[in-house]
Amino acid sequence: MRINKNMYNEFGALIVPANALLNRKSVRRLYQHRILLQEEDVENLPILHLLNSAIVELKEVFHNVRHFNSIPTTDIRNNLVPIIIEMSNHMNLKQVFSHFGENDEYTYRHIIGVALISRLIGKAKGYDGEELLNLTIAGFLHDIGKAKISEAILNKPGKLTLEEFQEMRKHTVYGFDMIKQTPGLNYRHALVALEHHEREDGSGYPHGKRGCQMDPFSKIVAVADVFHAMISKRVYKEPIPFYHVLLEMSRSAYGLLEPDTTLCFLKRIMDMLIGSDVRLSNGQQGRIVMVCGNEPLSPLIKVKGQYMDLSRDRSVQIEQIV
Repeated sequence: MRINKNMYNEFGALIVPANALLNRKSVRRLYQHRILLQEEDVENLPILHLLNSAIVELKEVFHNVRHFNSIPTTDIRNNLVPIIIEMSNHMNLKQVFSHFGENDEYTYRHIIGVALISRLIGKAKGYDGEELLNLTIAGFLHDIGKAKISEAILNKPGKLTLEEFQEMRKHTVYGFDMIKQTPGLNYRHALVALEHHEREDGSGYPHGKRGCQMDPFSKIVAVADVFHAMISKRVYKEPIPFYHVLLEMSRSAYGLLEPDTTLCFLKRIMDMLIGSDVRLSNGQQGRIVMVCGNEPLSPLIKVKGQYMDLSRDRSVQIEQIV
């Protein structure tokens, strides 16, 4: 949250200016001067402001890893994880995803986006408390090894050569090695960094593990990682239309990604889209009114006062979320 007006002490001295973040520092200053905030004194931060704040914090994390070979776990827990939790509670997650899909500073947006999506999947699967917190941290740390990759490769405005791609793949091992040696982080965090590019059929990297060999957290972060990469705009590719991404992930649910985790995620996303207008393959427009758990991409659609169940009428599909 942020403070929406100047806060003065009893002597008229400015203690906290308007638009300041309501963080530990500002709360401490207000407390020292015995200033009590009222509900009307604060407001929720816009999502874009939260995202930009997280990117600033994440750049500092990368700086520490790159130059001091040290992961600042306290900063991550106190500054970044609360932002991710706040964004995960936002009512309009479609708006949140639109900010994550931009090309600028892709590496940072991707890390924050994957942490957020991993948390959403975890909640949908019934995780809570310490388990959900650890999953969120694991999602955030999944690409921390990229801080050890050359910036010339990391920020290259185009497709990588074979040699560059082989170097980029090493970020999984770099992350694993750093995390397992960092106090305050656990071995599951390290495993997620190592395994998030592994696939159910053994076609992933770095070790070609199959699904039965992977940590459950790794399977969740793998789904989040694929989804964010597909919705994102890059210098060398346009983002795939949102609903087409969901269709592609549904096809990947049997072979590449774990079916249970993928379908759980798709159900969560489609529930989020209830009330959204859609364009159908028959040219009609309608509105999503209900989502089936077994077939989340074939919801009940209301079209001109009539209801169309896409799980039964296979001749019609959603073409686009309007």
